[in-house]
Amino acid sequence: MSAFINKWKTLVGVSAVLLSIGMSTHAAPCTNASLIGSYGIQEQGMHTDSAGVFSEFRSIGTISFNGQGAGTKNDTLWFRDFTVSPSQNTVTYVVRSDCRFTFTYDSNGESFEGVIVANGTKLLYMETSGDPVRNGQAEKIKTQQ
Repeated sequence: MSAFINKWKTLVGVSAVLLSIGMSTHAAPCTNASLIGSYGIQEQGMHTDSAGVFSEFRSIGTISFNGQGAGTKNDTLWFRDFTVSPSQNTVTYVVRSDCRFTFTYDSNGESFEGVIVANGTKLLYMETSGDPVRNGQAEKIKTQQ
């Protein structure tokens, strides 16, 4: 019986060590370096059109981060009046230790708040200044190794 208890204690001890290693890996704080590479994006929202009316839009494209607080966003916007417009913006970003981040268009100051999820393979974000309503999601673009 004592051999069984000793094996059980060993199993519990090894499990606790492995669990703590796994937890420390996931609990590591995020930094600007947590956002690096290119992501495919899809957004939807409302903006104020030239007549001052809320108008629906959608966009699809890419956003790339350099791991040091700068990046570029290239997308195509579709508007409710069926116009399609390409858009390119340089961005500045800051990642907080809890994996939330902000990014801002350098050209006009529109700001976004987001969170890094799924070990950095996905981003969720929403606009906090500029358009009255915009949210988006992004997935890491796989690169050839």
